[in-house]
Amino acid sequence: MLVVLTLLPGTVYSQTQREMRMGQRPQGMQDEGTQHNPEKQVEPGIKLWELKGFGAFKDSVRLDTLLDYSHIYHPVYKNTLTASYVGNYGSPYLDNNFFNRELDNDFFFLRTRDAYLMTPGAISYYNTRTPYTVLDFTQSEHRTRKNETRFNVLHTQNVNPYLNFTFRYDQARSAGQYQNQSTKNNFVTLYSSYNKDKWSIHTGFISNSILNNENGGLHEDADLLGEPDTDFLDVNLTSVRSEFSSTYIFATGEYRFGRYIDVIPEDTDSEDSEEEELVNQKKFKPFAGILYSFEFQNHRKEYIDEEDTTNTFFEHAYFGDDYTKDSVRFRRIKNIVQLKHYENPDRKTSFGKRAFLGQEFVKASSPGPVLGFYNYRTHKYSNVYAGGGIFRETGNFWRWNFDGRIYLLGRNVGQTELSGVVTKPLPFLGDSLASLNLKGRIENLKPDYFQEEFYSNRIRWDEDLKMEQRMTVNGSLNFPSRKLELSANYAIINNFIYNDTLGIPSQFGGQLLVLSAFADKDFKAGNFHFRTRLLWQKASNEEILHLPDFSAFVSTYFQFVVSKVLFSQLGVDMRYNTAYYADAYHPATGLFYLQNQEKIGDFPYIDAYVNLRLKRTRVFFKMMNVGTEFINKEYYTTPGYPMNRMTFRLGVAWTFYD
Repeated sequence: MLVVLTLLPGTVYSQTQREMRMGQRPQGMQDEGTQHNPEKQVEPGIKLWELKGFGAFKDSVRLDTLLDYSHIYHPVYKNTLTASYVGNYGSPYLDNNFFNRELDNDFFFLRTRDAYLMTPGAISYYNTRTPYTVLDFTQSEHRTRKNETRFNVLHTQNVNPYLNFTFRYDQARSAGQYQNQSTKNNFVTLYSSYNKDKWSIHTGFISNSILNNENGGLHEDADLLGEPDTDFLDVNLTSVRSEFSSTYIFATGEYRFGRYIDVIPEDTDSEDSEEEELVNQKKFKPFAGILYSFEFQNHRKEYIDEEDTTNTFFEHAYFGDDYTKDSVRFRRIKNIVQLKHYENPDRKTSFGKRAFLGQEFVKASSPGPVLGFYNYRTHKYSNVYAGGGIFRETGNFWRWNFDGRIYLLGRNVGQTELSGVVTKPLPFLGDSLASLNLKGRIENLKPDYFQEEFYSNRIRWDEDLKMEQRMTVNGSLNFPSRKLELSANYAIINNFIYNDTLGIPSQFGGQLLVLSAFADKDFKAGNFHFRTRLLWQKASNEEILHLPDFSAFVSTYFQFVVSKVLFSQLGVDMRYNTAYYADAYHPATGLFYLQNQEKIGDFPYIDAYVNLRLKRTRVFFKMMNVGTEFINKEYYTTPGYPMNRMTFRLGVAWTFYD
């Protein structure tokens, strides 16, 4: 509360000064007869969108300024119920929802860290009337001992109505509660967009840096429940770490063909806006476009093992005991040319069409297969693919999008990807905004290069894997007015690829079926709010795919307002999944793999929190995993890797519109 009392006066003062500059009379300030001629005020306005289909589509994104769930700052848990997790902020994870494991990352060894990363596909582009800045900070209870600090900066600003520049910097450091568990993440992003009539250009640069110390989990003799201080719990590794760096340079441009049409100007209260109305009477209507997309990405992984040679945690040392570092490089360059024909929204039978041709070049470097000494080798390959799609994005009856891609030349020749989305407005249960959504995918996928072969000091494989064939169907009903979502997923997979009990990629030659059902409902009773998210899933072969039968996220909070200005929430969250053979974690690869010795789960992870919002400042206080204080049960989500004991977090987010 001391922090809140310190911050609130400054926030109120800055807001008051802004109102005075804009010609507004702050609340409580009386008119003393003075005349004030206000300057023309520019109201803040922000539009957000993401690019899909190699730049062919702009999907609108809602700006998150709500107080609800602002305390859920962890990237892993923002969009999932439960996860297998190594335990410290910035460390690897595996989503327990099988159908949420589609990742936006081309580098095989970064897939367990995808939620933390910035990638071109995860960027939201901005168009703002006024400069927009967000400062986001979280801090643990100790700044010097077992510290966790996170600080993010976002600044976006338009040079003119069409050209925008955005800068984003994310930094996180966490020492962790257990030995040799510290992490450091640094992400920098600078990108820009230009949209006006015939031209649409998006371009940017991303730099990601990750450092994870690897402790191999708690030693088998460690007494998690009996030892009061986690510093005295022995771990398997004390001198091992993983370092990652990634760089992206990307650009997408479109030139549109079309014509200017007359439009009816909107009503205006201004008496001297005749000139503006004349300008606004013309609008550009495109009928076709030609697009070009370029992306360069460069990844590096360093696994540094300086562990004492007497440590027997790892069974093998293929390059000898003196070898200390595995170095892996991955580079990809993509070029895509695309033609797009726009739909005519004024004709019900009109639909859009697009066709594209793409080429990519890949260079992968890693240790070689020769035993006894370090050797390094490089593998190069390329692919050429073609595809297209048809779509209808406007109208109130049906909206749909079907597209496909086939690889014609190169390493992935024969790989095929088909997908479709259908959305039908379906007023139901008194909800005029209700809709039915159907999605489907049919894929014939070539295994990743590093799934087929990889050589390191601690683990190696050389596998002959076939293409994995998948058919996935999703159906959902959404009732926005009732805050209800119901969905189901079904997948049929042939030649399913998984990591076996040794951590080596393997393939199941039969057919695997996976089924899930999901429900998300918000309830409200007076000032009390309840949210329940439930997931059930089942695999036909539980020897090769381990999933919890049930997962849940339940949240309840009491909402009230203090002095008509301080919006407050006092609540509790709980995450839970049934016990199952959760996948183990391999430090040398950073990947999860099957284990059949220990069931994990059946422990409720409970967080108690207070959320506050005053004007454009949001604050939260959070006690995490309070169940460790009164539930006498081990709190693992991954074998050997416990979650944090009860700990405190403070978070503050400032938003500025000038």
